[in-house]
Amino acid sequence: MGSKLKTWIKQWQGVLLIAPSVTLIILALNAAGLFQLLEWATLDQYFRLRPQESPDSRILLVSIDETDINQVGQWPIPDGVLADLITTMKAAEPRVIGLNLYRDLPVEPGHQQWVEVMQSTPNLIGVEKRVGDRVASPPTLDALNRVALADLMVDADGKIRRGLLSIKQENDELQLSLAARLALQYLKSEGITLEEINANQQRYRLGKTIFTPFQTDDGGYVDVDAGGYQILLNFRGVSDSFDTVSLRDVLADRVSSEKIRDRIILIGSKAQSTNDLFFTPYDSTIFAPPRRAAAVVIHANLTSQIISSAIDGRPLIKVLPNPVEGVLVLCWSFLGAAGSLVWLKNKWLNPKTLLQLLALGIYIVLASGCSLIGTYLLFLAGWWLPVIPSLLALTGSAVITADYQSRRLQQEAQQKYRRIFENALEGIFQTTLDGRYRSANPALAKIYGYKSPEELITSITNIKTQLYVDPKRRDYFIQLMEQQGEVVSFESRVYRRDGSIIWICEHARSVCDDQGNVLYYQGFIEDISERKQAQVEREAFTRELFQLNQSFSQFVPRQFLQLLKKDSICDVKLGDQSQQNMSVLFADIRNFTSLSEAMKPQETFNFINRYLSYMEPAIIQNQGFIDKYIGDAIMALFSGSADDAVNAAIAMLQQLKCYNQERQKAGESPIEIGIGINTGLMMLGTVGGKTHINSTVLSDAVNLASRLEHLTKEYGVSLLISHYTFDHLRDPSNYSFRLIGRVKVKGKSQTVSVFDVFDADPPPVRQRKLKTKTMFEQALCLYSQREFSKAAKLFQQCLEFVPEDKTAKIYRQRCQK
Repeated sequence: MGSKLKTWIKQWQGVLLIAPSVTLIILALNAAGLFQLLEWATLDQYFRLRPQESPDSRILLVSIDETDINQVGQWPIPDGVLADLITTMKAAEPRVIGLNLYRDLPVEPGHQQWVEVMQSTPNLIGVEKRVGDRVASPPTLDALNRVALADLMVDADGKIRRGLLSIKQENDELQLSLAARLALQYLKSEGITLEEINANQQRYRLGKTIFTPFQTDDGGYVDVDAGGYQILLNFRGVSDSFDTVSLRDVLADRVSSEKIRDRIILIGSKAQSTNDLFFTPYDSTIFAPPRRAAAVVIHANLTSQIISSAIDGRPLIKVLPNPVEGVLVLCWSFLGAAGSLVWLKNKWLNPKTLLQLLALGIYIVLASGCSLIGTYLLFLAGWWLPVIPSLLALTGSAVITADYQSRRLQQEAQQKYRRIFENALEGIFQTTLDGRYRSANPALAKIYGYKSPEELITSITNIKTQLYVDPKRRDYFIQLMEQQGEVVSFESRVYRRDGSIIWICEHARSVCDDQGNVLYYQGFIEDISERKQAQVEREAFTRELFQLNQSFSQFVPRQFLQLLKKDSICDVKLGDQSQQNMSVLFADIRNFTSLSEAMKPQETFNFINRYLSYMEPAIIQNQGFIDKYIGDAIMALFSGSADDAVNAAIAMLQQLKCYNQERQKAGESPIEIGIGINTGLMMLGTVGGKTHINSTVLSDAVNLASRLEHLTKEYGVSLLISHYTFDHLRDPSNYSFRLIGRVKVKGKSQTVSVFDVFDADPPPVRQRKLKTKTMFEQALCLYSQREFSKAAKLFQQCLEFVPEDKTAKIYRQRCQK
């Protein structure tokens, strides 16, 4: 267990050192505020990417724009106009009205009317400014305690991302912001009130949510003012996120009461001339200049955020505690370091530097993409996680680990090369261009019979003349090096120190400088003397084995082994068998006994072998094989079409003519053969005993073919086929044939139709037989019906037309008997 742990630590020590170090540096830089603007920019981008939310129907904005100011004719809006506005809206019974306009001084005309309206409208909330340059509240509303804060929290880059809910005044009284005052008054009507959870932590429950105050270093913020009770603004949007009507439409009674009733009404200016505009996260765009949002819209967003979270459970933007954020950054740092190490350990990347860099870049992009997607999805759920520190930790750890791994691999490669150089079984060398050894390892010295590499280098001053048995081989080696820059498996015979000769195999390549000039050759050699000897013996054995297989194939045909589904004769066992439809051919020499009696034994064998040398090619060329020789007889098998067997038989009869011409030239008499062919189901296999086995074919079909061969002599023809073979011919019309009779095989009750195939007859005879074919078969039919007299006449007519027709002559004689 301990050794495994040590091995693991050694493999991952770079990651264990780099990831925490990078994390500490990133966190230190983050604490210094270097990433604050980037974090804010990322948060802004997430707001812009977030799907558009539907408008909050509980809030109605009454905007004062440039057209309204021009129509009224002055700014600030006169008190009388505001009095008419509030009176008109009060009639529609809104739940609460927020006036985001500073009214610390009277604006005539209509001030007295405005005071009366403020006193008679209990749900009207005015504003004051207490942060920075103070602006007083309307005295009437202040006396009635219906004043809220209009202050907004602006970040260092001029954008609003935080909302102020309350502050403590000098008398320690709590002053609510406009949004908080409006929201709480609205929720009170819904039966939702603020509950204190933890006074020290200022945690409060409001309906379905819990409010926690913003801290000085929350999220991407670093050491900002967290005075008062602030929260992060979860914007609903700045345009089209709230129903909006204009001042002039309300005064002209163009806004229906249903649009105002039971809603929060926020009144404020959107006019550019009033300069009550602020930047928000939605203002940063690439292709358009930034646009500021009116303060009333920002108050509306904060009001909607409080109400939506309390009633609908819409999430507030939450952040992780700083220690947890540090752990998260550490995890991304480890992911970058570990992923870089694992990614670059792929064998297909080593040692291709450019490919490694590309792969590292791809990994960083993929991992960074996962980080961005993950933090964005969490942002949709209401969490703001550190993005920039995590990405920098991931990238920095990945790059530093890759560099560390590269340097480590270089060191390991150098150490490995040194170990290989010293302990390799092959002889490693470096040689100068003029044939001297620059360096050598102990194995090389041992191969050549020297005690040490130093002795070898000192003794061999010219490799060509002192080592190579054939110096021209060294010249050829140099030629290849100059042409190709490397030599692979270059074999030569060389001298050892004691003068003995060995075979070596050499692998080498050129080492060049930056300009491409060859500096030296390096490579390795191995002693292949034993391999060469083994190769000679193997080649001799292979030749012997090939000859043996050739000899075996003469006794057991290769096709027979294939039919038994055997690859080699060595696989054949006693009892192996196979069954399939085949054609079998029997061929026999007529009157062989009387011929052999007139010959000496040697002459007999010469005669048979010469005859078989003519017959065998005709069988082989027609996809058949000879199963056995039975004296002068041939038994051949055809596993393909029956046509192969018939064509082979015809070819054999044609070859017989050539053989007879040869015999006649030698003064010898020609010979005749008979061939019988049958087709059917046959069993092939091996039979024998423990010491001797033989291949054989067992089937009635074989017996019938042998019987047909005997009948050729009886009918005076050369080639007979059974009707089984006839039925298996692709197109019988391709052959010259005629029905010659029906025979009964010994031991069988059924008769077999027999056909005479006379394609091998001389062309004139074959043509005359074809012309008398119908007459001959009619005579044969009369013969079978025992109409011998009529049959004899027809056979006689056939003979008159074809005197050479021995079959017709035989049948005529039978009819006469």
